[in-house]
Amino acid sequence: MTNNRLRPYHQTDMPSPRSVPVTVVVLTLNEEANISRCLLSAAWASQVVVVDSGSSDHTVEIARALGAEVIFQEWLGFSEQREFALRAPSIKNEWIYFVDADEWICPQLATEIAGQLRSPEHAAYIHRLRLVFQGKWIRHCGWYKGSWVVRLVDRRLTRYDGSQVGERARVDGPVGRLRYDIVDEDRKGFESWLHKHVRYARLEALRRQQLATSGRRSPVCDTSDTRPLIRAVMKDMVFPVIPTKPLALFIYMYILRLGFLDGRAGLRFCFYHAWYELSVGVFLTEVSTTARSET
Repeated sequence: MTNNRLRPYHQTDMPSPRSVPVTVVVLTLNEEANISRCLLSAAWASQVVVVDSGSSDHTVEIARALGAEVIFQEWLGFSEQREFALRAPSIKNEWIYFVDADEWICPQLATEIAGQLRSPEHAAYIHRLRLVFQGKWIRHCGWYKGSWVVRLVDRRLTRYDGSQVGERARVDGPVGRLRYDIVDEDRKGFESWLHKHVRYARLEALRRQQLATSGRRSPVCDTSDTRPLIRAVMKDMVFPVIPTKPLALFIYMYILRLGFLDGRAGLRFCFYHAWYELSVGVFLTEVSTTARSET
């Protein structure tokens, strides 16, 4: 797990196995390439639960062999799957930590979570994602500094917003910040990344079409919205009215937000995010055309 590209993370002692009163929840579908690393990094949690939506590879067998409890739930959508996990009867702890299968928890973050949960002062905790893309930590592109996500939550005070993509936790109470990041480092390769983002692009197109049809926008001033305010404003109010979104996004990420400092991986990362936005536009045209033909 040690990786010089991820400094200052280095191998240190984690909390003792199963010593921290939190349930780590991992949603899976065909994650045999990633699941071992993920679950081994979560061994300090008193309970680890894998919610599998029908894997056809060895994900479930590996998870059980590593001591995780496995629940089968047909895929409900990103928000609804997490909501299902929050309410599952087999969950033993009030505190839940959601970890994606392609992520791993560094010892420093595990120790920090253990310390916070000794006497929690917040209803949830937010930390950043440290994304590794094609072997490179993406530190620029406007990505890392804005990558705050709520993953550690008191399930009594948390619900998910129902989004099919870009799901967000809604928390009834104060949200604290953690110092250390979780590392997102997918081992399934570039082809898998492309397929995944085609699926995300279609879901995002459907989301935008639904917003346009309803004539409403996301409520960025909602007090339960856990995103940083500037990110919420940029995504929900500024970006939707920008013309030529793919080109604008590339210029913003690669030039204005210094993506070129991340080298070749940074160039590809910015290019493929522009490609993703172009794909959203194509799907949106498709969805709109279909909707008009049905009326």
